[in-house]
Amino acid sequence: MKDPQRYAAHLVDHYLGARIDATGPAPGLREAVIDLVAAAIPGHLEPLMRTQLDLLTHPSSRRFPDAYLADRATAEDALQKAAAGLRTALAQAGHLVNAQAFERGTAARLRDDARPALRGELARIPRPLTRPEALGWSLDPAPWFNDSQEQTPWPPPGLAAVADLRSLPEGAGALARVDEGPRAGWIQIGLIERQHTPARRYPDQPARRVLIIVGLEAAGDDPPPDTLPLSQAPWQLWTRPLQRLAPALTQAGAAEHLSITNQALVALTDAGATPMVDAPPRRSGPGLPPYVLAPAASVVSALGLQPTGGICGFSLSDTAGEALICRQWRGHLVHDGGFEPLLPMVAGADLLIRPDVFTSLHAAIGPARCQAGINVRHMSVAQDDDIPDDED
Repeated sequence: MKDPQRYAAHLVDHYLGARIDATGPAPGLREAVIDLVAAAIPGHLEPLMRTQLDLLTHPSSRRFPDAYLADRATAEDALQKAAAGLRTALAQAGHLVNAQAFERGTAARLRDDARPALRGELARIPRPLTRPEALGWSLDPAPWFNDSQEQTPWPPPGLAAVADLRSLPEGAGALARVDEGPRAGWIQIGLIERQHTPARRYPDQPARRVLIIVGLEAAGDDPPPDTLPLSQAPWQLWTRPLQRLAPALTQAGAAEHLSITNQALVALTDAGATPMVDAPPRRSGPGLPPYVLAPAASVVSALGLQPTGGICGFSLSDTAGEALICRQWRGHLVHDGGFEPLLPMVAGADLLIRPDVFTSLHAAIGPARCQAGINVRHMSVAQDDDIPDDED
């Protein structure tokens, strides 16, 4: 490797940047971690990484396997070693601290948070059929992908009818309801699903992807074209009371905000492997779901919702019980015609709200301002490596 120091800095920023920033004043910590990673590259990281890729991937593939690889393990090991000397470094600089409190606080800020992955597994279900009627064509996962030489339509039939839409004409009435099961009657106010098939030979097919996004919006006019019916939010909306995340946001103020402000009411959180739809996915190793949705903070506040207690997935409750949940799915394994491990063809998430709670939300927004935003995209390239994928 020509420049180990530069590569080490990239690894540290990519895997550890947010956690190092969260430590607060820790002069020299980032530099020490980078130096440790750079020193480990020639004799440890490079040969181990090469062995892992040889064992887990085909020689002609550029796809990174869905695994905890040597680059991340080396960065993590360097962080632990460097952070262990923080208190000593402060003492040498003349700053004496309470040993136990300092070590406990530093460890809490530096540790990797496994809760999004655990909650994602608790929220995981078989792929549901719930979706707006206009997306009925998407129920058959990736119909263009088959093992025969027969040519199948691309883009899939039905996509053209919604490709240019930014909102569904029926407004909130277009939102789907769950037909059966414990959530029967609940309204789906958010949906994101990616259908992705890899490039393959025998038969020769390019890599293809369809991305479907539906989200409840509050808007007095048509939403701007080329925008998404999603905002962004911290995933802690599912785990911390909103009073701690946004102390200045009151229930009355949030309700007024909903009634007059144009905004997406469904958010893509930073808990998933793809924190922003238009951003490259991060290689996080196994565990994180591709997408985690959440209601906008104004929705949580206006409805008086709190994180559901106990062991659960992504769930918010009111005084009557669970009121809003996010479900996850990932499946329909396919191969690329080579020796790669099977890949999930479909991955998605949706946001469900209890009917009576939706009635309150609908009234707070104003019936004329409730819109079902939609964005549907498709992509096809000759090489699978050119399509960003959540498993990369």
